[in-house]
Order: sequence, then structure tokens, then C-alpha cells
Amino acid sequence: MKISLFFVVLLTLNSCAVFQPKSFDKYALEEKLVTINRDSITLKEILAINKGKQLFIQVFATYCPVSQDSFNDVIAFQKENPSIEYVFLSVDHSYFDWKRGLQNIKVKGQHYYIPKKGKGKLGAFLKLKTIPRFLILDENGEIKLYKSSSVSQKLKNKIK
Repeated sequence: MKISLFFVVLLTLNSCAVFQPKSFDKYALEEKLVTINRDSITLKEILAINKGKQLFIQVFATYCPVSQDSFNDVIAFQKENPSIEYVFLSVDHSYFDWKRGLQNIKVKGQHYYIPKKGKGKLGAFLKLKTIPRFLILDENGEIKLYKSSSVSQKLKNKIK
């Protein structure tokens, strides 16, 4: 009886474990994104451009009111952490909607559009169901914070 109770408790606790990958899988790294100039780029290339830098990544949509509200927190965070690189990945409906929406966004950083929105390999890797979504990567490209829906204290604690 005690042994079976032990296994039930163990299975219950194990099923509550949070998925926290340390790096992007190869499929997510190879997904094609689009630059502001409409050039194609992969997440792998974006990480290579920013090699040796700590990254703050936000997945958002310009039309999303919750994403728009989060930008004030991001701007404040940018003022407190100017040495971090900021990457913004948009899941807008179209490239043109995204470009038009960027005119109203005051955050500074690298902006990219995800043509497959949350339906591609990157969205699957992120288990993207809601936006905005925040990630923190260290200087080695290792994921320090996989999932945060706001610029929270948890996110701030992941910054050195």
C-alpha cells in the first residue's frame, strides 16, 4: 500500500514539472523570419548576430491590446538595462499589418516578423498560445527564462 501511494505521489509531482529547455531545437532555429526590409532570416542567424550578448525576446502582435500595454513596461525595463539586446518577434496577421503597426511602437530593438505566426516550428517549440511572451537568453544563447507573460520580477531576476 505504501509503495503504490509513493508511486502515485511521485507521478503526480512529476507531471507538474515545468518544461524549461536550455536551448532552441534545430527546427525552431531554422524557421524563416522576415526583417523590416523584407529579407529572410532565421532565428539561428539572429542569435549569431547577437552572439556574446544577453537577449531579451518578446513575442507580440501590434494589434494585440495586451501586447501594446506591455510596451510601457518594456520601455522602463530598457532604461534600467541598456546593455541588453532587445529582439521583438511579431505574429501579426500579415507583413503589411506588422509594418503599419510598428509605427506606433516606441520600443527600441531588432524587429522581425514570423510569417507562420504561432503555427510554425518556432511557435510549436515555444508552445505559443498567448501573447505577449518574454524570454531571456544569456551570453551563450542559453535560455534562462523560457516563459513569462509580463515584465515581472521573475524576468528581472534572470538578468545579471
